[in-house]
Amino acid sequence: MTRGATIRDVAKRAGVSVSTASLALNGKPGVSAETRARVLRAALELDYHPHTAAKNLADGRTRTIGLIAPISLEHLFSSASFFMKLFRGLHHIAQRKGYVLSLYIAESDDEAALQIKSLVRSRAVDGLVITNPTFTSPYLEEIRRYRVPFVVIGRPVGKASFVDNDNQAVGWMATRHLIEHGHKRIAFISGPDRFTFCQDRLLGYRKALEEAGVPYSGELVWRSEIVEEDACRVVKENFPKIRFTALLAATDVQAVGAIRALKEMGIKVPRDISVVCVNESELARHFMPSLTTVDLHERELGRRAMELLIQMIEDGVVREKGIYVEASLIIRESCGCNYGKGGGNEKEQGASQKKSGKG
Repeated sequence: MTRGATIRDVAKRAGVSVSTASLALNGKPGVSAETRARVLRAALELDYHPHTAAKNLADGRTRTIGLIAPISLEHLFSSASFFMKLFRGLHHIAQRKGYVLSLYIAESDDEAALQIKSLVRSRAVDGLVITNPTFTSPYLEEIRRYRVPFVVIGRPVGKASFVDNDNQAVGWMATRHLIEHGHKRIAFISGPDRFTFCQDRLLGYRKALEEAGVPYSGELVWRSEIVEEDACRVVKENFPKIRFTALLAATDVQAVGAIRALKEMGIKVPRDISVVCVNESELARHFMPSLTTVDLHERELGRRAMELLIQMIEDGVVREKGIYVEASLIIRESCGCNYGKGGGNEKEQGASQKKSGKG
């Protein structure tokens, strides 16, 4: 079996030291353009691939970060806008810092645990970003055991570094907007209880009702998978027997499914039912009616998560730090604020501004 080229082979071919070759290959400063070109040419001639030969790098790193998304493919594709913006933020910082981002999809927490175990035991990655934490998240203990730097996007259960929105504030903000327009019978389509963000948004919904003196009713809280068809089914099942004047959906995809169900039953949005959701997307902007929604600023979530992770990798310190990115409410047609006023105009309010009662 032929031995693969090492960084020492590249350095020898280019006539430089191993440390200079490493700097050139990883896009670091301190190397002239001429030397960098010579090193890259040598690497190409020797068919050297630094991201698959971490043991040969001067610093022992792979320059690779694993992105674990423990969700179904159906969930991933139905929420494509959310993940696209999130991945862009992650990729932008990783690329700028000289790292490669590798995506791993897991259909369940157990599958994610197996993937993570394989990655950390083989030292195939320098660190991990994990999305969509659940209340079980069995893989977290495995990562801690190997002391691999990792950041969770979403609120994890237990101690871990994470970047998230305050999802209780998100649920509160959306519900409060409907209450301010006179609604008291507000249905809430939550996502699966296994996700921490779904539970947190439900808590925010309940808090807004309580503060306004509106009784909480369990019959108004429904759950669906985060796919359009399931949300449509849930609304069709509940609408004939439960009275409500407004609806809050935990995601834009669920809002679309809900509105579709209402339309099929002859109910018009926002004339008959007001709708607010979470997640700003092309879908929210261009759906008819356009959706009033809470913008989570997913690209910023990704940027902050990657910055935190790379700092841990390069400092050699595993931290437990939580960072919150502020969300904002974007007012469009579906809530009724713009209904009959020409529609289409957008108005944005930040979470802190909304909570303080300003603006």
